[in-house]
Amino acid sequence: MIELKYKTFWRRFWAGVIDGFVFLPLSFLHSWVFASITAKGVLAIWFIISSFSYLAYSVLMHGNFGQTLGKMVTRVKVLDLSESKLSMFQALLRDSVAIAFVAIQTAFYLPTILKGVNPYEVRELSLWSWILSYTLSIWFLAELVTMLTNKKRRAIHDFIARSVVIRLRKET
Repeated sequence: MIELKYKTFWRRFWAGVIDGFVFLPLSFLHSWVFASITAKGVLAIWFIISSFSYLAYSVLMHGNFGQTLGKMVTRVKVLDLSESKLSMFQALLRDSVAIAFVAIQTAFYLPTILKGVNPYEVRELSLWSWILSYTLSIWFLAELVTMLTNKKRRAIHDFIARSVVIRLRKET
């Protein structure tokens, strides 16, 4: 039987949706930057910054507060496995696989950007794009299966960081 405090799947799901809305303005800004700026070096710098912005948000929010804004709204918190405060290093470890994926993707797309092309508007996917997409999908499914098959609902990134996500009690 799973303790109530670890039943966080739907709360984590909605937290992700909320955090996606937090970053929605960045996607509009991204489109504007690629439509308005022609300096390839500026586009490359923008792409690097925008690619890593969500991960920086995630690491800094989890490292400082144990929560992103979405997790604050849905009342879940990431803690050390001992259920004490998560360290900044653990927050970094928690997102380390995603950071690696984004670094590979960024390195892959930089040549396209240096040609002045928005990589998200390229219609034909190369073999490497397919490989990255499938690898990311497999990672996501592995995270989901892992989270749904253990008593503390820990995903792979929680095992890597020695962390756990818990429900917060309602304040009276």
